[in-house]
Amino acid sequence: MRGVGSTTQKARTAAILDGPLAIVDVETTGQSAVFGRIIEIAVIRVERGRVVRSFESLVNPERYVSPVIEGLTGISNDDVRTAPVFSEIARPVAVLLDGATFVAHNVRFDYSFVKNELARAGIPFSARCLCTVKLSRRLFPEHRRHDLSSVIERHGIDVDARHRAMGDAKAVLNFLQMARRTQDPERVEGVLTELLKAGSLPPGLDRTSIDGLPESPGVYLFYGKAGELLYVGKSINIRERVRSHFAGDGDSARRMEMVSQVHHVEARRTAGELGALLLESKLIKELRPLYNSVARRKRNLVVARRRGDRAGYATVALEEIDHIETETAGSILAVYKTRKQALEHLGALARSHRLCNKLLGLEQSRSYCFGYHLKQCSGACAGEEPVELYNFRLDAAFADRRVKAWPYEGGVVIEEKEAGSGEGEVFLIDNWCLVSSYRYTDLGFQLHIPGSHRFDYDSYKIISRYVLGGAHRRNVRQVKREQFEEMISRSQE
Repeated sequence: MRGVGSTTQKARTAAILDGPLAIVDVETTGQSAVFGRIIEIAVIRVERGRVVRSFESLVNPERYVSPVIEGLTGISNDDVRTAPVFSEIARPVAVLLDGATFVAHNVRFDYSFVKNELARAGIPFSARCLCTVKLSRRLFPEHRRHDLSSVIERHGIDVDARHRAMGDAKAVLNFLQMARRTQDPERVEGVLTELLKAGSLPPGLDRTSIDGLPESPGVYLFYGKAGELLYVGKSINIRERVRSHFAGDGDSARRMEMVSQVHHVEARRTAGELGALLLESKLIKELRPLYNSVARRKRNLVVARRRGDRAGYATVALEEIDHIETETAGSILAVYKTRKQALEHLGALARSHRLCNKLLGLEQSRSYCFGYHLKQCSGACAGEEPVELYNFRLDAAFADRRVKAWPYEGGVVIEEKEAGSGEGEVFLIDNWCLVSSYRYTDLGFQLHIPGSHRFDYDSYKIISRYVLGGAHRRNVRQVKREQFEEMISRSQE
């Protein structure tokens, strides 16, 4: 059976260069497939090794073509002003692409632009891709440069018009034909098999570095060419999650920008998902990667604290803090990223729960709040609503946002076991604080995530979902305060 499968795969791969192929080149207004637009497109359809159809057109991008792009391509605003918009040529383009392998030099760029333009025209599109930059690197590793200009010069490829869509598409076609004539067929077959299996990795990243990643929970770190940390992420399967980053279709300009810069990937294994989540949160705060959300980095928080006025009505005070003390966490009604977010949420609660804008701190007045005159407040601002009733409704309004009470009398130990081995990780947690975590193997325990007794809101959200969710309750073991303190003392030795 293995022989049959291998023969079938070889036959399938050998037919790749016979087609159907859609060799594509686009000229665009910029680098972002989300915000940019195509100004020229060319598609060459190859079937049974022969060109059967081709298409080229200028495209009106419905926006300004910069002098830089005009200088590179020779395409001016006057040239595209009377050209069709992409939606007018979307159908013939889609027909040429239908069922074909999408081929381009730096295929991520062209594919993302074409996919997004077709999506705007209401045409869903997906195809397997072949990048001729990667093909050139694999077939001719002795050469350092593999941009299209270098490939053209190195192999003596004739080009009608460089940096024009059809001229560059023909150059790619000629490169494929040359490679097929001059290279060992089995070698070409093997390279094509690997490239089509791997998807479209950025030019600076070696596929072997992806294949060597563990298929286990943990954290991965993306580094750029100069060693700068670009991104930190987590997954229960590191290899598959990393691969998914490079299989995207340009749905995010920022994501495309990030993955195109990746030159090195580092993996840090954990025993399970809890360890991956906590380690990811810690690394983002400490290392401050360029492309992680600012919201997840170390920052000041805005908290809504429950106070009270002289009459006993619950009031809300906003306070900006750099950390939360565990002793005062119980007085916190909600935690926000920014003051603007806090004010928006308080306003929404006032409307949905008939709370008083004055007592919420949203407005100042000596008597009734403005909401009272609109019949959106029951008069707590002037003492007309019973104190107990108003306070009950306020507490109910914040029930989902407030910091939960620690459900144990002392600390707990959480254990995650690594599937298929005798290794794992234990976490010492007290009052929502990660005190520390340890990896254990046959050789003993080793500190993995150093923690503290300082309350961290992101860690609180991770731990509370785990502890209160119920699914992991069997992994949580409560220990007596004396025993827990002894564990902490030993961990710090």
